[in-house]
This record gives sequence, C-alpha cells and structure tokens, in this order.
Amino acid sequence: MTDGQHRLAGVSSTALVVGMARAAESERRDRLFEDSLAARFLDAAGVDQQAIWSEGQGTEFAEAMGDYFALRTRYFDDYFTQAYAAGLRQVVILAAGLDTRAFRLDWPAGVRLFELDRPEVLAFKEEVLHGEVPRCAREVIAADLREDWPTLLAGRGFRADEPTAWLVEGVLVYLTEGDADRLLGRISALSAPGSRLSVEHVTRSMVNTDQAQEAAAAAPEGVMNLLSSLWKNEMTRPAGDWLADHGWSAAEEPLTDLATRHTRPVPPAFDPTLPGAGRVGLWTAVR
Repeated sequence: MTDGQHRLAGVSSTALVVGMARAAESERRDRLFEDSLAARFLDAAGVDQQAIWSEGQGTEFAEAMGDYFALRTRYFDDYFTQAYAAGLRQVVILAAGLDTRAFRLDWPAGVRLFELDRPEVLAFKEEVLHGEVPRCAREVIAADLREDWPTLLAGRGFRADEPTAWLVEGVLVYLTEGDADRLLGRISALSAPGSRLSVEHVTRSMVNTDQAQEAAAAAPEGVMNLLSSLWKNEMTRPAGDWLADHGWSAAEEPLTDLATRHTRPVPPAFDPTLPGAGRVGLWTAVR
C-alpha cells in the first residue's frame, strides 16, 4: 500500500470517486473535457482504495450518479472560461481536491490560481503531479476551510482589491450550516466588485433520500453509510437567498438543462422524474 492510499480518508477519500469519473469521461469519444492526469491519481491511490467506490454499493452509487460529475466538471470549466473572458485574472479553488484545472484549462497570460485543501490531500496530489507544469501561476495552500485560511491566502499574494473568480465545488454538504455561512462570509469579504463565484449547493436534506437511508442501513460498512456520516449541512435557506444575503447576484443552472445542452441523460440520483431522487444546485453569481 502506498503513502497515497493512507492519506485519503473520510471526506478526502471522496476525491477519488470524482477522479474516477473524470478519468472515465476522458476516455469517451464524446467527452465533455479531457483530464489526462486523473488516471495518475487513481494509479497512485491503488486498487484497494478504488475498490471502495467501484465494488458493491460503490458500483450502485456510481450508476446513480451517472454523468453528474462529468456535467458538474464541464459546468465549472465553462464558468472559468467566462470569468477570464470577462477579464478576471485571480482564481481561488477552495477544497480543490484532485482538481487539475491549473494544468488542463487554456488560461490566458497573467492568471494566478490559488488552490486550498487539507494538508494530506495536497501532499498526495503534489507527489503525483511532480514534474507537471501548470498553464498559469499556481499557488498551493494547505488549509482547513473552517480555520483562518484568508490569512494564509493573503500571505501567498492574494489581493482582495482585485476581482476574483471563486469556486466552491463538492464541499458545502460536508460543512455544518454555520461553517458554510462563515465560508461564504469570508469569500464575500475578500471579493472586490466584479468578482464571480460558482457553487455546488447541496445540503443533507437534498441528498439524504429514503433510498440513501435504506442503502446505508442495509450495509453499515458501505459507501452510503460513509457518505451519510459525512453530510453535515442542515441549511434550509434557499441557495439564491443565501447568496443574496451575502451580496451576490446569483443564477442557477438546472441540472436537467445542463444535461440536455450536452446531450447526456439526467443522472438518476438527481432526476426529478424519478421518485425519491435527490437534488443538487449549480449556481454562478457576480458581485
């Protein structure tokens, strides 16, 4: 077992299932993006850790998610394309996980990209990426988003007087409502006029469906029980109101519209036509 296999546990281990989806998408002829580095993360993690997400309930989970991770990835890729087309040159990816946008997107000159995540995730990631050259200036910052990450960000050259493109992908459901609200408050305080923010908004009630609860109860050591134990966000405020309260003008991209635009089926886990399906919100906002 490699060091990488030991490092990715709990919330951090969920980065692997996203990496698996991105690697699979990159092999498709009709791929929505190409992430040539995703397979390297999987190789480094090893087959034992991948098995958590590719056997038993892991297979059922992957089937239920369908094209979701690919659609989500493309949505946020397009968000960054629009942000730099509008002139933004400062980018912050919070809870970056195994994100490789610094290496695979066609960034214009002058972009400075900051990635923040837990030390163990970044240690694994940097080991795998050793020798790779990003397509923009890249700063990697080990930080817990529940702690004083703005000070660390400023210490690495972040400028609060410059408009910023922020990404909050795959993390809100793992934060308590209070921690999520503090996170948005800090982002907002650091965002100059003209800043943009894109968010995957998910709360526990949106995904803890009857089917998810039944799957967790059926296999206490399975994937659904692991995920359910990690879901913390009990927020009940509508996402648009929450963002507006912090000074953002936001719009949601319905997942059904996103799937239609890219000629993909709606992921079963979030298909509103299926009984008991969960919900997810993909939002982009300006300040």
